[in-house]
Amino acid sequence: MLLEHGLRQTLSQKIDPKLIMANNILQLTSLELQQAIEQELAENPALEEPGDDPCENCDQPKTMCIDCPFYKQAITTDETDLSIYELEQPIDFAADVDDTEGDFIASIRAEVTLQDYLNSLLRAALSSNHWSVGEYIISNINDSGYLEGSTAEFAYELGREIDEVEMVLTVIQTFDPPGVGARDLRECLKLQLERLAEDDKGNATALQIVCNYWQEMLTNKIGKIARRLKVSAKDVVDAIEFIKKQLNPYPGNSFRPPYQSDADDFSASVRPDVIVRKTEAGYDIEIVGHDQHLLNINSNYRSMYEKIKNGGPNKFSAEDKKHIVEFVERADLFIKNINQRRKTLRQITKAVVEYHQGYLETNSKAFMRPLTRTRIALMVKVHESTVSRATANKYIQLPSEEVVGFDFFFDSAVSVKDLIEELIASEDKSSPLSDQRIAEILGERGFSVARRTVVKYREAQKILSSRQRRI
Repeated sequence: MLLEHGLRQTLSQKIDPKLIMANNILQLTSLELQQAIEQELAENPALEEPGDDPCENCDQPKTMCIDCPFYKQAITTDETDLSIYELEQPIDFAADVDDTEGDFIASIRAEVTLQDYLNSLLRAALSSNHWSVGEYIISNINDSGYLEGSTAEFAYELGREIDEVEMVLTVIQTFDPPGVGARDLRECLKLQLERLAEDDKGNATALQIVCNYWQEMLTNKIGKIARRLKVSAKDVVDAIEFIKKQLNPYPGNSFRPPYQSDADDFSASVRPDVIVRKTEAGYDIEIVGHDQHLLNINSNYRSMYEKIKNGGPNKFSAEDKKHIVEFVERADLFIKNINQRRKTLRQITKAVVEYHQGYLETNSKAFMRPLTRTRIALMVKVHESTVSRATANKYIQLPSEEVVGFDFFFDSAVSVKDLIEELIASEDKSSPLSDQRIAEILGERGFSVARRTVVKYREAQKILSSRQRRI
């Protein structure tokens, strides 16, 4: 055997860990950000929240150590008036984040539907030219998670190729909850078994039964299935039990909106991540969770870090140097990523507010215009994936004090339905608008909607035809 040594250059892509950390912080909600900050404060001794110098005896901030016996003795000796401390209440940063009693913002309710959730996943999984097809498919998924209608019907109504509709449906069927988008029970169970198999938690026999021996299973022909699969009757019985116990015939019922911890509470309690207020100078944008968490690097750690970097006296061991440099640079990167999150989220919100100013001024959805994350990315000059991460699962409080998800401003299907309803509500009852005329008006306002789609949306809202609405 001939062994040879040689050098070879290759090109490969590696994701920078710093970029991963920045993206992770960007997609955090305000509540998750607060938890991440508390965790980092607990793990990183170089990171701190600015405040008063701690009490020399109990290491608590002086405004929080009034009950400290050493501090009481000191102030009693100095005959200091304790009443001054009644003006400053201690802030409990470790308070339970679920303690929302008396919190007006936390009491605001906004329901996130299964369709809303699927639409948010759709935009992250497919390019924008497939969104309209995906949104139409999702609008036909009922609350139980099943698809009502055929892909051939959808392709005809949308004027698209059936292969494209099938492709988009296949992608939607990979979303959570497993089994969503199935056209019947058999397909629903098959999707769930395939998902479990991907996670190494599946049952190969059960999957074969559902795919190839569905009728035999329904008629309880255990022996026939066992002979065909060349397994024991017990294996078949166990596989059927696996199907009964591990799979959900109604996948939509397992969906719970974000922030909802109570399975019996169907409206999700949400906290806004961004608050928009109208002022005389325009719109003021507040990013929740930043102003109350001002972080900096501990002065002692900063001083030691600068001495190490500047080649000062060599009084630190190798282990001490590693400890100081690692934690100081980690704290510095953490603070920079939080500031970048605030900047990015503010820029995106500003662009959304300016684009939808007509809606914010009138609170009428008739003034909403089609908007995509790609367009916002071009306006803010960031990548489309950055917009998706920054707005995913985040909520915005509008000047009207209504709290909505960011998806509200990107969901053109919802605004089309509302716009159709408003156009009909304001029409001349003696000469009502036809479906074709409504489609033309929508086209003039930037919505490319076919007449058949107008008919579908109108019937879904239980609105009569123009002939039946005529007075």
